[in-house]
Amino acid sequence: MTTDEKQHVADLAKRHVAPRNILLSLQDKFPENVTRITQVYKHKSVIEKEIRGPRSEIQHLFKLIEDVGYVYWSRKKDDSEVVREIFWAHPDSVKLLNIFPIVLVMDSTYKTNKYRQPLFEIVGMTSTELTFAVGFAYMESEQTENFCWVLEKLKELFVKKDMCPQVILTDRDLALMKAIEVVFPNSINLLCRFHINKNVGAKCKQHVVNDLQKTIDTLWMEVVWASDEVEYGQRLHQLEQACVDYSGFINYVKDTWLTPHRHRFVGAWINRVLHLGNTTTNRVESAHWKLKQMLGNSIGDMVKCWEAMNNNLRLQLGNIRASFQKSFYEVENAHVSPFYGYLRGSVSRAALRRIAEELLRVDYVGTNRQICGCTLRTSYGLPCACELGRYRVGGIPIPIDVVHVHWRKLTMEVELEIGEDDGSEVDMTAAMNELWRRFRSLDVVGKRALRSRVCELAYPTMTTLCPPPEKIKTKGGVKKKGKKPADYDVYRDPSYHEYVDKASQSSQRQSQPSQTSKKIKLSKKQPQFIVQFPNHIRSYIEDVVNVESDGNCGFRVIASLHGYGEDGWSMVRRELGLELIDKDRWPRKMNRSHRQHSDGN
Repeated sequence: MTTDEKQHVADLAKRHVAPRNILLSLQDKFPENVTRITQVYKHKSVIEKEIRGPRSEIQHLFKLIEDVGYVYWSRKKDDSEVVREIFWAHPDSVKLLNIFPIVLVMDSTYKTNKYRQPLFEIVGMTSTELTFAVGFAYMESEQTENFCWVLEKLKELFVKKDMCPQVILTDRDLALMKAIEVVFPNSINLLCRFHINKNVGAKCKQHVVNDLQKTIDTLWMEVVWASDEVEYGQRLHQLEQACVDYSGFINYVKDTWLTPHRHRFVGAWINRVLHLGNTTTNRVESAHWKLKQMLGNSIGDMVKCWEAMNNNLRLQLGNIRASFQKSFYEVENAHVSPFYGYLRGSVSRAALRRIAEELLRVDYVGTNRQICGCTLRTSYGLPCACELGRYRVGGIPIPIDVVHVHWRKLTMEVELEIGEDDGSEVDMTAAMNELWRRFRSLDVVGKRALRSRVCELAYPTMTTLCPPPEKIKTKGGVKKKGKKPADYDVYRDPSYHEYVDKASQSSQRQSQPSQTSKKIKLSKKQPQFIVQFPNHIRSYIEDVVNVESDGNCGFRVIASLHGYGEDGWSMVRRELGLELIDKDRWPRKMNRSHRQHSDGN
């Protein structure tokens, strides 16, 4: 490659453009270019090595974190230099957390790095209903003790001692739920409705005949959406009556979900909680997906993962700032009425949309609180239909002070203020004096040891920490027996309910179920591709991947092995063509051999 071409590759690599797209850009900008994708990879690797220099992976990671000004903590395993957990948060994320602390959503994701460490992500919601990342943590394990350490660091991000999230939304991870009870005892821990409904639906398909599945699913949803405890009791009784012949299913529903956790997801209880509309973990799941789109594969180290997170955060923060500006200066047609006069420009457009939707209920609710239910008031902090009815009858605009302060915050350009009693926490004078006193009182060996520990804090880029030497076993999704996961993809393993759905659909296609059967037997039989290989090599085969058979299966196999995924087959075919052009003597030799063979015949 020429100097200009190398610089072009360096510029695109800095922006984390995929190698195949770098190659296409090179060919567009330099039509005479004959660079192969392998050269792009090699030059990209050279650039990364030059940037990193002699620093180790963790040293370079800490340098990048320090350069941007992240808040971070780490800890290592006992009697070793192997990193155990790392937690970091962007400085603007810390601001947003202190501005919008009411609801946090937490979840772990997998397949983001070559060490297979679980990535624990915490997100919040702005007044414009956009998601912002609060913090990330790579963890050694997903035990209560690990979660407690991460949540303690999260707690330190709050400027005021008495500040904590009112609501924390998670999946039914018992270790995480226990840690939340320990670290945030005053927070309400809600559970994701989406995953609960999916798991209950999957269990229903296993135990209940096809004709009754939809009926029972409907009855279950009525239990979940019950508006008060009286209705909850009635709906549950109806479900029990319908499941009188399916004790396994109804016992699962009660013992696993309703008895221990109904107050965490059933409407009769959570409608009284200020969750701002967050009843599922979809926000954090979406954040996982966006991060993995940025990552591209799961074979990168911690530095690559951090860079992807940082780039994702930059885009996220830009969208949040733009949404604040829109709420200040742009007015939607539905909100031009004088009825919204006090709110325009002072309340987010997302809040105004919810108020406008609630206003449609006024015609049949009037000012009757019993009919209204007041869910928008209790769950969103916004005026509900009966309140809006009273303002309409009185002919007055909606007052600004009836809108929860969460929806009135339209900027993140604020200085974080500490409480009167918290000032001592940011004063290091006493601690430094004590450190000097201890240092002077120690002998030579003690001074060396103390100096070494202080240097770890003062010079984080000189750390001796190292990543895990072996891949960590994680929970993740349900894995097929005998199926080894690909080492490069970022996509999650299917959940339990997805396996059940697939098996149930397959069972329905193969045969009509008996009306008297009580339980569907799930077929777990998988194609035995291994038997298609000769006996003497089967013991050396770890896994068999059946790529799509569309005439390009050979290219798809090579693309998968190189980490592009099957859809990268066209890039492999293109690279092969360039290779043949570059080494044209080989096809000429083959052609000559073919002609000689033909003449001989």
